[in-house]
Amino acid sequence: MGKHSVLNSLSSLLANTIVHKILVGKTSKPESTSHLEFEEIEYRSQAIKKSRLYNWNDKDVSILKGEITKKIENKFKNKYIDVKVSEDMIRRLIDEEIALLLKR
Repeated sequence: MGKHSVLNSLSSLLANTIVHKILVGKTSKPESTSHLEFEEIEYRSQAIKKSRLYNWNDKDVSILKGEITKKIENKFKNKYIDVKVSEDMIRRLIDEEIALLLKR
């Protein structure tokens, strides 16, 4: 798998991690919380494994942030239309996840 392909896959995994993290805090169904938390952990675990395949420079990280942002916005626009999330919160969560992932 080439670096571009891994970058695309990694952005999907991180977007799903962040979406599930947001949904844990916003869900009105307590019975859904444990499933959402499990999904968040699973996506993060897969993202960590993928991130170790390459070294990521600042340009890669910038592309990754843009792709993650688009994918998260798309999820909330099309699948979770009743959940409102600020752009600032999304940016903060993306920065947190990337810092955790790449130890930056």
